[in-house]
Amino acid sequence: MDDLIKLVRTYRVTAGLAERQRLADAICRLIAPELSGFVFSTLKPHAAQEVLQDILISISDSLKKFEGRSNGEFWSWCKTIARRRVCDHLRKKASDRLQPMPHEEILDLVDASEQAEPMTAADRHDLEYALKLLDGSKPECRDYLWNHYVIGFDYTEIAEEQNLNYDNVRMKIGRCLDEAKSLVA
Repeated sequence: MDDLIKLVRTYRVTAGLAERQRLADAICRLIAPELSGFVFSTLKPHAAQEVLQDILISISDSLKKFEGRSNGEFWSWCKTIARRRVCDHLRKKASDRLQPMPHEEILDLVDASEQAEPMTAADRHDLEYALKLLDGSKPECRDYLWNHYVIGFDYTEIAEEQNLNYDNVRMKIGRCLDEAKSLVA
């Protein structure tokens, strides 16, 4: 493994682009097996390969910034980048899950849920009406209420996703519920 830190040191002092690319490729080939173990143990295989590629690209793009002098420092630096990329992926995946749904998709979900527990025509009409009113006046309220009451996220999960504190989310959901009730009334 002494070859690894030698390659990194050589990369930092090399001026030619072609030679730096060759060195970066050699470094990535040496570190990929170790990092892939971490990534594949954390993520599902279809996502892990893509995230591993992002990690290796991030490492090779920032090799000039590495200032350590030992293999241990280099591995620590690489693993920090790997953890950050994995966290970025997980954060993006979680935020994708919370994107607002189009009105039609929500109604399709309601239709699918009716098979287990049928909704009356009046309840369905009220739900459609309330969603349209919330979409028009406060779209963010529709999202908060949908995530909490329909999807089942608790205040803590919503707070983490929205980068808010627990009490802010609790108050927002309370105000949104009051707003929905007043719009429907």
